[in-house]
Amino acid sequence: MFPPKLLFLNAIFVALWLLAGCVSIPPMSPATDFSIKGTIGVTEGGDSWSARFVWRQSGERFEIDLWGPLGQGHSRLRGTPDRLEITDAEGNVRTSGSPEALMFAELGWSLPLSLLLDWLQGRPSPEAPVVDAIRDPSGRLTDFRQLGWQVRFDHAGKASVGTLPRRITANKPGYRVRVVISDR
Repeated sequence: MFPPKLLFLNAIFVALWLLAGCVSIPPMSPATDFSIKGTIGVTEGGDSWSARFVWRQSGERFEIDLWGPLGQGHSRLRGTPDRLEITDAEGNVRTSGSPEALMFAELGWSLPLSLLLDWLQGRPSPEAPVVDAIRDPSGRLTDFRQLGWQVRFDHAGKASVGTLPRRITANKPGYRVRVVISDR
């Protein structure tokens, strides 16, 4: 038989342990405000596209300006993870609830916008499982797989601060997206 004091302490320990199991840790939220400049290249099969970009993020709302060589083909993408509006160089506006589908229909290529927001910040999206994560000797994430994408972060160069990558390469069968960040 255990002394009453020990039973009481064990009961408190068990109650605290059970309560701890009910506590959830909120997912890492994206930075609320940032601006990133750089270039993006997309390869699908034998076709490829490239553009310069400026990505401005405020909370969950984004605005991305894209333009080709010599400023040609300017497009502006505005939206949230669930909705996208594309304005082309002539001022024509298209909207859709599926950002990736609208990008493909209007631009001929698409980006995984819902994932890319986190990838630009040097982390996988908290909304999807991560497989085969690899870190460099300093502990920075360099490679992982997420939702069918094989992602590589390159931290080299002066634009890289802490865990923020300078270059992001994401591949899935028949498709590659490469982002090079020139200014944060």
